[in-house]
Amino acid sequence: MLVDNLASGNFLNAVFIIKAFLGLFLVFYTVFALIIFRQVQLMAKTLPVSISPFLKFMAIIQIGVSLALLFVVLGVF
Repeated sequence: MLVDNLASGNFLNAVFIIKAFLGLFLVFYTVFALIIFRQVQLMAKTLPVSISPFLKFMAIIQIGVSLALLFVVLGVF
């Protein structure tokens, strides 16, 4: 069964579909991370607390991780 799928090219189509789904998911995740960063900035202006710099740092780390995952899945690195 697997040999037939490899021979007919269906395996290549499945890999493409999975990679496209992961790429689209990670684009949405990156947009979500940017929205979270913006929300943390607004929260820090509205309600300044001592943990605000740490939350900004964690939001920046989340953006970096989401971009790194996106680039890895797309094959840039």
